[in-house]
Amino acid sequence: MASNASFQWTIRPATREDVPSIIFLAKALAEYLFGPNTKTTGEKEILRDGFGERPWFHVLVAELTSDKPSSSTPHNDRIVGYAVYYYTYSMLQGRSLFLEDLCVKEEYRNCGIGTALMQECAKLAREEGCTNMTWQLMDWNAKAKQFYERIGADIKKGWLTMKLTEPGLGNLASGGSSTNKSA
Repeated sequence: MASNASFQWTIRPATREDVPSIIFLAKALAEYLFGPNTKTTGEKEILRDGFGERPWFHVLVAELTSDKPSSSTPHNDRIVGYAVYYYTYSMLQGRSLFLEDLCVKEEYRNCGIGTALMQECAKLAREEGCTNMTWQLMDWNAKAKQFYERIGADIKKGWLTMKLTEPGLGNLASGGSSTNKSA
């Protein structure tokens, strides 16, 4: 358990019961990064893909242990942050932990919660024999960049992110070539 002057929290693996809270925070993150009405993954898919027989990803949550929830909402107000991660492999570097999302409610930022989530991810990476942790951030997100630099990360210069979405994904899968230009 960790604490700040006014509240305490713990970092733990998420459970199925945490999914509504994770979705609530993910929607806020998506709106911040991409604007209002950004589509996010639904509860059914998250339950299937993260909490089913063969999880595609894992989630850690930051949960308040000393502060009362502020309202009666369908999600748990005690969940104030999360980290979504999964394991990948590189023929050059071996095992890696990829951090897909890191989100902390705005009113709980700069209190150590983001650092605690990153530390737990780093511990898990070491336990699994990973040689590194990798993640991406929007190039305009100066606060996130400063945070990551403070914990010792550096920008991988010379690398670009490539993404193939529909209809290009379907075109390529069916033997054609993609002319998809979407991000």
